[in-house]
Amino acid sequence: MKSPICEKWFLLLACIFVFGLPSVVLADATDATNAPHHAESSIEIEYFRISDSTLNVGNAQVDTSGVLVQSEYETNNMVFTFNYERWNYNWTNSRDIIFVSDVDSVPWSTFNTLQFGFAYEHEIGDDWEFNYYIEAESSFEKEMSESNEYELGVDFIYEPTKAWAYTLNVNLEYLDATGAELGVDFEIEWNHDKKEGWSGEFEISSEFPETSLTYHFTRKFSTTMFYGEGGTNTIRLSDSSPVAGMQGGYFEDEYNSSGIRLDYEFTYESYLSFSFQQNTRRRFSFVDSSGKEKMETTYGLADTTEVSVGFLYTF
Repeated sequence: MKSPICEKWFLLLACIFVFGLPSVVLADATDATNAPHHAESSIEIEYFRISDSTLNVGNAQVDTSGVLVQSEYETNNMVFTFNYERWNYNWTNSRDIIFVSDVDSVPWSTFNTLQFGFAYEHEIGDDWEFNYYIEAESSFEKEMSESNEYELGVDFIYEPTKAWAYTLNVNLEYLDATGAELGVDFEIEWNHDKKEGWSGEFEISSEFPETSLTYHFTRKFSTTMFYGEGGTNTIRLSDSSPVAGMQGGYFEDEYNSSGIRLDYEFTYESYLSFSFQQNTRRRFSFVDSSGKEKMETTYGLADTTEVSVGFLYTF
């Protein structure tokens, strides 16, 4: 008897095969007429810490930290990714938390996310590029069943000059928590390949707009001002969760973020970075195990600060 999670991961592998096979054929055809592409890999590690944030109801506080590891391998216009994310929560005055049924328990302590992805990049003439991708991830407290998210997407990229690039993204997401959802994003990049002077990005998303502005003091040292949305993925809570009515339900920790990041390129496309940001409108959102949006419950938290250090190495 097959388990539901095994069937879903089998479906993902089948999709990668179906989408990837024509990519290999196209890549071979491209290599027959062009110089071979150089394989490139990268790994990025980021550690972050969010200072104590107080729930709007009661006197409970939570200190949050975590680590993000992202790896990528690119060859013949194909990109394979594997990412891991971990969030840790340290509670103070947990007895004041109104959404916990057991006053002697904390709501949760750690969350994990595993993500696999495949993308194919195909240039159409000098100005256009077409990318498609497939991703699968699992975000959970303890049990992984019913914790999955799948995404199919297409990027249409138009780059009329070296200074400007426009990207239209159409994606279809399926979450165990809420079902299928169609999304559309539009991004504008200015001087995105330059390592001198100013450059910027602006994205209009079906979820939340994001923008950033970068200034290169030298080719190696730059600073970026940014504004966007941060937080966890949709997390599948434990079957034994002390959160009232949310055993096997779903949770999100979301906030708006604005701040500044410093980057130093110590070798080709490899960076050390440090960022400081202000997090506003932080909220904990819950959806019960039925996945019905009408059952969503949200609790607000006070504004807080976040710092992070990162390391990206390309080889």
